[in-house]
Amino acid sequence: DVSMGRNLEESARAFSAAEAGIEEALRANTQAINTSYTPGAGYTSNIAVIGDTTGVYTLPTITIGQADTVWLVGHTALNAIDESSYYQNATIDICWSHSTPTPALEVAIYYKSGVSYLVTRGAYDPDVATRPANNFSTVTDYDNISGGCGEMTNVYRQIITIPTGVGIIPLFMRIRPYYGNATVTISPLGGNKLPKQGVEVSSVGCTQITESGCITGGVTRKIVVRRQYPGPATIFDYSVFSQGSLVH
Repeated sequence: DVSMGRNLEESARAFSAAEAGIEEALRANTQAINTSYTPGAGYTSNIAVIGDTTGVYTLPTITIGQADTVWLVGHTALNAIDESSYYQNATIDICWSHSTPTPALEVAIYYKSGVSYLVTRGAYDPDVATRPANNFSTVTDYDNISGGCGEMTNVYRQIITIPTGVGIIPLFMRIRPYYGNATVTISPLGGNKLPKQGVEVSSVGCTQITESGCITGGVTRKIVVRRQYPGPATIFDYSVFSQGSLVH
């Protein structure tokens, strides 16, 4: 009992140190190496960019009834939208994992054309049994035979068309699963980068630390936090707003 109590106490100290590293990294936007938190305990934190690469970007699993946002436009250092930087290609790949029940996806693309804000939607269902009832489109590839999305296997693949043209700026995609939870991967095409989506902050806390790092024999715990740029509340996806009259 004494040993168990001591282990729990040491584990709590390590978690507290890791949490302190997360909080400081988010507050100051800086990383820390072998930083003391309390006597004998400390942390090392790391900040990694999410997105801003030509490689694939996998979102956390999206559950039924929820939606996730993928930004197609850049952001400034103050987290404001930067319309001078945006995804340049006319298409982008979306892949999602095979699972039971088979998930279908709705993909809405919000974009700016001149001074107007518009949205285009598509819905894609790999299941031939449910498509007649929902009128969703079939998918580009049922088993990613073409090798898209970084040559992932056991995934469905859909090529999404991005609005382009003079005065058009793509803003973000909203991805919503139906019938089942979906693990979704985004793959930029044409050598273009997906804009930065936010940051991932990780922090390792340990109960015995020196300037050289954690000491063997101490308790070590790790915490990872993803801070993505926030999108509009999903309740507005199906709302209608007009400053004037509506015509049906």
